[in-house]
Amino acid sequence: MTPQSTGTFDEELAALAADLRRLRIVRGKPSYRELVARAEGSRAGIQLSMATLSDAFNGKRLVRIDTLMALVRILRSYDEFGGEVPVPGHNAPELAPWRRRWQAIAALQSGPPAGERPASVATPAPAPAPAVSAYALRFRLVGHPGPVRHLAFPADGRQLAAAADGDAVLLWNTATGLPYKYRGRIEDLGPVAFAPDDSLMTVNNANTRSVSLWDPVLRTRRKTALERSHHEGIARLAHSPDGRLLVSVDTAGSARVWYAAGHVRVPSAFDDLPGRVTAVGFTSDGQVLALVDDGGGVRLWEVFGAQPLSAPLAGQPVDPDTAAFSADGRVLATAGRDGSLLLRDTATGLPLAPRPAPRSGRIGALAFSPDGLLLAVAADDGAVHLVDTADGRPAGPALTGHRQPVHAVAFSPDGALLATGSHDTTVLLYERRAAPVAAPAVDSAPGSGTGAVAARALAVLAGAGRPVALPPLTSDGPLVRVAFSPDGGTLAVTTRSQQVLFRDTLTGRPAGEPITGPPVLPFGLLYAPDGRLFVTPAAGSAVIPWDPGTARPAGEPLTGHSGPVMGLALSADARLLATAGADGTLRLWETATGKPDGRFPGHAVDASGVAFSPDGRRLVGAYRDGTVRVWDLSGPRDLTHSQVLHGHGGPVWSVAFSPDGRVLATACRDGAVRLWDPRTNKPFGDPLTGHGESVNDLVFTPDGGFLATVGADGALRLWDPASGRPVGEPVTGHSGSVSGVACSPDGSLLATVGEDGTLRRWVIGPR
Repeated sequence: MTPQSTGTFDEELAALAADLRRLRIVRGKPSYRELVARAEGSRAGIQLSMATLSDAFNGKRLVRIDTLMALVRILRSYDEFGGEVPVPGHNAPELAPWRRRWQAIAALQSGPPAGERPASVATPAPAPAPAVSAYALRFRLVGHPGPVRHLAFPADGRQLAAAADGDAVLLWNTATGLPYKYRGRIEDLGPVAFAPDDSLMTVNNANTRSVSLWDPVLRTRRKTALERSHHEGIARLAHSPDGRLLVSVDTAGSARVWYAAGHVRVPSAFDDLPGRVTAVGFTSDGQVLALVDDGGGVRLWEVFGAQPLSAPLAGQPVDPDTAAFSADGRVLATAGRDGSLLLRDTATGLPLAPRPAPRSGRIGALAFSPDGLLLAVAADDGAVHLVDTADGRPAGPALTGHRQPVHAVAFSPDGALLATGSHDTTVLLYERRAAPVAAPAVDSAPGSGTGAVAARALAVLAGAGRPVALPPLTSDGPLVRVAFSPDGGTLAVTTRSQQVLFRDTLTGRPAGEPITGPPVLPFGLLYAPDGRLFVTPAAGSAVIPWDPGTARPAGEPLTGHSGPVMGLALSADARLLATAGADGTLRLWETATGKPDGRFPGHAVDASGVAFSPDGRRLVGAYRDGTVRVWDLSGPRDLTHSQVLHGHGGPVWSVAFSPDGRVLATACRDGAVRLWDPRTNKPFGDPLTGHGESVNDLVFTPDGGFLATVGADGALRLWDPASGRPVGEPVTGHSGSVSGVACSPDGSLLATVGEDGTLRRWVIGPR
């Protein structure tokens, strides 16, 4: 035993786990079950659980010092042949090295969890609650037939399933806030869950004792699973953390465990439970199942064998749906009928201090963030409170977007999104705010505090609409268009020499092989949410889907125009691709299959730009004859009729909708930018003038707060779309015409490219 740690916390924890495994081997290698039984029968007051043993032997966490001492005592109650010998006492000399080892490792830990701090370690004072909520509203999802009771995200978080009263489940695109359109409704019941293969699981409406599996891409029912397994309707579904196991619980209180891959029953059942099951959860290794009844009792069961591991853990009475397990199964939160909250260690059943303050009124639902640091608490007044699980304090102001009680809360697997479902039939989708960068304190000593001063200066400049330049990136020839990858980490740039270059957004270094063959037109460049890049070849009249990761085409070319393709646009749900051709037509394509889905004649030569409205109801084309044409896609498509917007005095190069769809912006060679009301097709006031020469490209920031334009005068300008006024002074840096502009997905960075062959990046701050 080494009493003093010399490595990092993780290294020393791994070494401790290895020593425990060696001790177990030299003591006859008793099984986990034998160790639990030995502890219970030792009459030494020692309690061990399967989950605790798994964590300790595998180094998943630093268990409490009393737990470690108990484990060592039980291991030393076996001789080298595995025979039982007396359990060593609390003060046995052989325990001293283990105790010192634990204290040394705990000292390496920056902040030991509550209940695991040695007596010699001072507990820091709790930090004040932040003034801003950790999550900000992104979308309000409307259209559910009744109160929303259940919510679920798949592994990638790109969809959200919402089950409402009225036997309907809706699927939403979390990137756009729009519902997925499919032939028929998913007329099944909640609860809902996503399987490890991302198929959607619902309770069958015709037979509530079985589960239906749906293809979330095609929105079609795959098959019915878990048939004839329960005597009553299924009330709850939950997967183990590794996705290998699935538990289903019926309204009578019986539970069944399945292998999720083939929905084959695990040879165990949990029947005749003492009350209605209000929550289920697995420990991190999937070996232990915890069931919470409506009396607040918690019972831990061995999954393989269905044997209880301990007596029920008592607790406060809870209402249905007001209990939740952390993702790793180590912490259980329950809500009492008096609005109180209780956090407990599932391995011991002991409360975790401090206890969150009680809420006024009934709590409707609970959910842990994936990292376990936040607990979302839904109240019957329509508010959702975020609680810091470390100290029980509020993590910012309550989220108050609902008008009636909240019945469901769910975090996306990466914690970036929080969904809340209410009796008011709406779902609110919140997005995690970017964590502020901690600036060092300003010191009075000369030269100190420059980091804090610089951070404040950057914030002031960005807030005033003055982009801050990063070092430019140069190339061998003129650059035409630029686009950010979906994760914002890569910039794709087209060149006048008919190539596509890839650069790391932060370092500027090459980020993959360039597209050099076939040669591409520089005007058509578009990333899809799945990472594919759509480019337009110089020869022919096609669009090529390209995989930047493999530097190879990702599908067959989309052909149909009788001339070069000059512009591309993707619908908000990424289902349709629109192309603008030099033949004067716009065309639609199914992105999944590459099949054509419509052709819109423009009655004009050269369509140079195209855009979808965010709600998918309008398609807009920009033309070299100075017109802008709008097609209505909300009903049966009239391919011969469009609304023509007049006002520009030259070719219109670029067109874009604001993220909320309330403003349409168009850029023209006459040096003007016009803002239009898409509902009436009338302009908002006078044109935005300032460039003086051709406006080549424009883009809205993701929150709609800025409109960025670039032109032949070499300037980047920011505008307030609400007032039509410029924000700050023109930003210069290019030595010639600026031909393209793009905004990062998080709204913090602009990228511009120009005829001078430079790619410039401009910090505009988190939006």
